[in-house]
Amino acid sequence: STIRLRSVARVAPLLPKVFGSAIRAFLYPEAFGKEVLSTAEAHIDSVKVRARTARTLDERINLCEWLYYNAQFSFLLPHFIPPIIVGYASLALLNRLAAKLSLSAHHISPLLALDLTRSLPNNITTEMDLKLWQVAKSISEDSAASAAFVASDPDTLAKDYQSSELPAPIQTELEEFLGRYGMRGLAELDIGQARWGEQPLPIIRALQSYLSIEDANAAPDRVFHTGRLAAARAEQSLAGAAASVWDNPLGEWLVHLLAKRVRALAGFRESPKFTMIRIAGIARNALLESGQELVDSGVLDQADDLFYFTMRELKTLAMQAPGNWKKLAKSRRLVERNEQRRQPIPRLLLSDGTAFYAGITSAEGQDESTLNGFGVSPGLVEGAVQVVMDPLEARLQPGDILVCPGTDPSWTPLFLAAGGLVMEVGGMMTHGSVVAREYGIPAVAGVDRATERLQTGQIVRVDGSSGKIEILD
Repeated sequence: STIRLRSVARVAPLLPKVFGSAIRAFLYPEAFGKEVLSTAEAHIDSVKVRARTARTLDERINLCEWLYYNAQFSFLLPHFIPPIIVGYASLALLNRLAAKLSLSAHHISPLLALDLTRSLPNNITTEMDLKLWQVAKSISEDSAASAAFVASDPDTLAKDYQSSELPAPIQTELEEFLGRYGMRGLAELDIGQARWGEQPLPIIRALQSYLSIEDANAAPDRVFHTGRLAAARAEQSLAGAAASVWDNPLGEWLVHLLAKRVRALAGFRESPKFTMIRIAGIARNALLESGQELVDSGVLDQADDLFYFTMRELKTLAMQAPGNWKKLAKSRRLVERNEQRRQPIPRLLLSDGTAFYAGITSAEGQDESTLNGFGVSPGLVEGAVQVVMDPLEARLQPGDILVCPGTDPSWTPLFLAAGGLVMEVGGMMTHGSVVAREYGIPAVAGVDRATERLQTGQIVRVDGSSGKIEILD
């Protein structure tokens, strides 16, 4: 109760600004979007300046506390929530409109409004993936280098990158990409988790997959262009149907008004987390500097041992208090390794401790050749299953059906090569579903034990509209 009251107290002063910004976002969507992006970059620059002034462990601890309490929530809420509210409220209205129009205009699908989310602008995650595709295109310009890159062991390539031993053009392209996005990684909200910049293996594997794409129409930039055209067609179809069914030009005007706000603002859904991760990356790098200093002085074995200490322990360490810090870090790492071996991990854990281990859609009594879930991205596709439990280990080939427990942004480089997506958890608004729609990838979520019931190499048909997965072979 005390925590909730404290949260309300933090949020309440920001609400007038949120509502005012939401109104401005609705009235001037494109201008507001540009303003938010500019403000975010200025905020990150100010955080970097403050981080450079922190030189000691004590100062860096204070920096982390300041970043957590002052540089994130109070900035993200008033700046990024308003465009997301307007963008998705507009999409919700268009979804309801499409459902009603489909009853009278039979050429209109009740799911047609979802096509408006294809290839959204202002989505930092899709921009990141397209940038990685540009890196792949640059590598492919040298056919010999491209062939060698694809044929090489990805672990070796990752080590060569870290020691700056890749061919100069490839090294430069990767350094530029990771300079911008290297703070991302698996479970990236945990500041203690390694980032792509430290462990570039998943990016190397994604590049190898991109370089294996032979169908020009499957190239990510072509797919995004096709997605923009599909969104434009969906808008025209909805506008035409509204004008025809209602026999009133106001219907067409309303569709265009709402569609403009969806296209300009819904893509900001990925921006709050990306900004948080950028800030967390700055804090992590600062602590790693202190960690390396402690390694050099013999206090720690590894720079990232710091992330195994509590904040109170870090402050004690900063005071140069005596203690066997190496032993403490080793014991915590051992606990972590033991915990990682726990099986199974709950799919859903409620605040009261209730755990759910099965998927949302029960498979009991179903034909084993058919799996059912929730269709979250329309379309029909057939392909070979690739079960992936960890994106660090993914070896996805173009057109494969990616089957996984769930996704976060660290998985999305795989999406550009995937033909379809099947997730054990999630719904219409979870990360994987949203990005799959933007990429035009058929996707199904909430499939009970999909990673157990589907096997790598099986041929399946995925229907992202009905939520059905059929095992063909």
